[in-house]
Amino acid sequence: MAKYFYIARDISGNKKEGVIEGDSINRIINLLRNQNLFPIDIKLISEKGLDEVIEKGEKIKKRGKVSLGEIAIFSRQIAVMLDAGVSILDAISDLKEQTTNRYFAYILGNIKNDIQTGSSFSNAISKYPKIFSPLYVALVRSGEESGNLVGVMMELSSYIEDQIILLRKLRQALSYPAVIFIFFIGVISFVFLFLIPKFQSIFSSFGAKLPFLTLFIFRISGLFLKLLPFIILFLILLGIFLYFYKNTKIGRFQIDTIKLKFPFLGKLIVKISLSRFSLSLSTLLTGGVNITNALEIVAKTSGNVIIENIINKVRKGVIEGKILNEEMKKHKIFPSILVRMVRVGEETGRLEDMLKRVSRFFRDEVDATVNILTTIIEPILIIGLGIVVGIVVLAIYLPIFKLAGTLR
Repeated sequence: MAKYFYIARDISGNKKEGVIEGDSINRIINLLRNQNLFPIDIKLISEKGLDEVIEKGEKIKKRGKVSLGEIAIFSRQIAVMLDAGVSILDAISDLKEQTTNRYFAYILGNIKNDIQTGSSFSNAISKYPKIFSPLYVALVRSGEESGNLVGVMMELSSYIEDQIILLRKLRQALSYPAVIFIFFIGVISFVFLFLIPKFQSIFSSFGAKLPFLTLFIFRISGLFLKLLPFIILFLILLGIFLYFYKNTKIGRFQIDTIKLKFPFLGKLIVKISLSRFSLSLSTLLTGGVNITNALEIVAKTSGNVIIENIINKVRKGVIEGKILNEEMKKHKIFPSILVRMVRVGEETGRLEDMLKRVSRFFRDEVDATVNILTTIIEPILIIGLGIVVGIVVLAIYLPIFKLAGTLR
């Protein structure tokens, strides 16, 4: 069915606008009249994928990005408005008008239209998996079924805010070593591509015999200049290959396996995944999702196919009637502290609380690991840069000293 952008007025004369699907303009008119709306203008949106439609004289993007922060704010505002007695339809309509992200406004407009045509909130947001994750949709659906949508939306906003804090800490901790590394590559490239060739031409004009170290550095520089186009081409082709290879089943499996085997980095990935696993499972269980469905959703949002397969194996055991902590104990990726906390949670009936606590523990572990990595990487790069620059300076000054001695 085609999509149409409409402008209409309700019984009170208020202006309404949005996007609706239908087979023809006549069908759209009938749909609008069934909603007690009187159409003023109806425009077909091309099925070829127009990037924008006109609304209120402004361009509204049909493609874009919605940040985690915007989703967290949206969730909390929905919770507050629903708690105040505002209907979900009016809440989404108000938030659509408030958001400065035009793409998000377009999505909220579509969600509002779906709800108006009889769809549930969870079904409406499930059409946008890149914005609303399976975990988000499952929790909203659980909240609708249990009548606790307000509590679920508050839980979701807290969950997303925790994820944002974790990502922010990682970016802040790794940004300084990244800057040093880029500076390192920049200095080395400048020295071997520009500085050394100039000195090489100067020394060649004297016709003097150069020391071995100087000749060695000049040859490396010359080789670097000759191979530079091939190095750039290789890196581009490697990037293209990895981009497509990681989207294949075998490629994703092999790349995720290599990630987990990297020194330090592998442990960091595991700790991040365990923190996410614990918090996601806790949030889902708190929201009323049953354990098997929760494990299925958590597996999909793990971010690593190896960890996803392990969680699915645990889920299979739980479906067969086995205890969660006993199934987790079979896999080395789950440390003893996590298994122990899960066992305590199951025995006391406080599994959600125990998972939330252990999630905080792993988040602290991530902070500590990142600080250690930063402490190690930073001096290594600085010392490496110092050694390379020192050798180059020595190689350049040795002929100068030799020429000065000859002149005397």
